[in-house]
Amino acid sequence: MEILILGYSNLVKKKIIPLFKKELSNIKFSICSKSQTKKKIGALNWYRDYRQALKNSNADIVYISLPNSLHYFWAKKFLSKNFHVIIDKPATLNFNHSHDLVKLAKKNKKLLSEAIVFSYHNQFNKALKEIKSIKNIIHIDVRFVIPSFPKNNWHNLKKFKGGCLQDMGPYAAAIHRILISDTLKNYKLQSFLKINKNNINENFIIRTTSKKKTFNGYFSHKGEYENSLLLFTKDKSVKINRVFSPPNNINLTLKINKGIDAYERNIKKDDTFLKYFRKIIKLIYTKKFEAEYQNLMKDSFFREKICLKKNFIKI
Repeated sequence: MEILILGYSNLVKKKIIPLFKKELSNIKFSICSKSQTKKKIGALNWYRDYRQALKNSNADIVYISLPNSLHYFWAKKFLSKNFHVIIDKPATLNFNHSHDLVKLAKKNKKLLSEAIVFSYHNQFNKALKEIKSIKNIIHIDVRFVIPSFPKNNWHNLKKFKGGCLQDMGPYAAAIHRILISDTLKNYKLQSFLKINKNNINENFIIRTTSKKKTFNGYFSHKGEYENSLLLFTKDKSVKINRVFSPPNNINLTLKINKGIDAYERNIKKDDTFLKYFRKIIKLIYTKKFEAEYQNLMKDSFFREKICLKKNFIKI
């Protein structure tokens, strides 16, 4: 099996390539990058042009790690050429594009997956065990704040469809899909979006409410670092730190409060991308793609709802 990596992002350099050089060394990898000259990193092939790679690569899978504005175009091109396709978040910029890609993937019997991997970490599964059942959750509080990107970083540029909502909206959608486990029509959704002078979203607040559960999320590209998920049941709260970007080389800690008692559980280091790719490889062999299609569609639908004028307030 061979994977073509389209783009040479920091994520690719730090998380993806090391996997295929060590733990998944039986899978060959090739690189296509317009900005980075060939490097001695063990790539089977090195392309400088996306169309050249599309035409000449013999890979089975393409991993698309490009600016947001290029995801849909190249995903569609590679699906049409019978590649299995994995896309960095957000896979697409709107629900229609997601629907279009899923339709094409189904037609060609190929995998289509959005690479959202935080829930594969041991700490996430341990947190769910602490509350025993997702049904026991009555409130979810999420906060993900990072310092500002450099001024000319593509995340700050409208032409590349940057901004906090595109970057972090997939996390909000995935949390809601995994932990709420109910259709969105049963929830009242309200969002607050801050748009800067360059017409880029700097941060957003989202709230969903029903008779059984509430969800609050604050996401920002402009502030002091915070990355946490707090789950409440009627008699307990469980907190995960570094929930959306857990490091794969250190142990983490789960914090639990029950009544007046507070305690911690140590969580062994874990590699979310390794677990994700192992699952992807299994899906390709078994050809069971429907769950990945549905996850992508549900999350895309949720992100689009955040932006509907009847749901959000611009601040």
